[in-house]
Amino acid sequence: MNIFEALNQPGFSPAEQQVADHLKKQPWKAAGMTVRELAAETFVSPATVLRVAHKCGYSGWRDFTAALLLYSENAKQQQVSVNMSRPFGMQGSSAAIVSSIKSLFEQTVQEAAALISLEDLEKAASILTAADRIFVFAIGDSSLTARSFMNKLVKVNIHPVLATEYGQEIEECWNMQQGDAALFVSYHGQSKDLVRCASILKSKGIFSILVTREGTNPLAETCSLVLPVPAHEKLRRIANFHSRIGMEFVLDVLFSIFYQQNYIRFERHKAMLDASR
Repeated sequence: MNIFEALNQPGFSPAEQQVADHLKKQPWKAAGMTVRELAAETFVSPATVLRVAHKCGYSGWRDFTAALLLYSENAKQQQVSVNMSRPFGMQGSSAAIVSSIKSLFEQTVQEAAALISLEDLEKAASILTAADRIFVFAIGDSSLTARSFMNKLVKVNIHPVLATEYGQEIEECWNMQQGDAALFVSYHGQSKDLVRCASILKSKGIFSILVTREGTNPLAETCSLVLPVPAHEKLRRIANFHSRIGMEFVLDVLFSIFYQQNYIRFERHKAMLDASR
């Protein structure tokens, strides 16, 4: 559920509904205001404003206003809709395909950015920073996306384990210890094997991060923290354009925050590598 859908949900008190209506009418202005400023403008208490943010699924005002701004910018810019599963057909020019794929990239990234929870991404990056070892779980097309993220880690001297590489992910789950962290990459989140892995890790108290499509799925219900991506791609598709772009974007942002948290250490390592060439 995106932020505008959350603002349209039932269950707000009259005072909260007043705030929600104001947010929907002037999202760009509201995103730049403090809690007290918005409370004064809507004639409610600051506590009422914060309750609206909490009911929309955000624990803090910063995350809420960031999501509000990103989603409103996304809605403003999206003038052309594209079929995320089948962005072109049998007819049409090559120029039309270029335009369609360009729109698919832009719209996917805009919506993925709108779904971001800064708090969750920062927490995920902190978990990776503190982890003794990072185990990655991904199968099929998602494993290619996961490998791209792993490649970035290797270049800063972090060596993750692709637990699903040899079909021994269950054994790898039992091998994991307290202090390790797991990263699951699965667009549909339906794999029984991955759900079983997540269940084992949950029983062992090992933190698991999941990048998956927005909404509920068995894997999302089992993992410790979920980083959602847009969910417009269907099983019958030309290729995994939409899902790959969304997941790569979120993983790129996660890596960037992770890098920033370890900036001096990673920069020193890269300088050492550059000097050795």
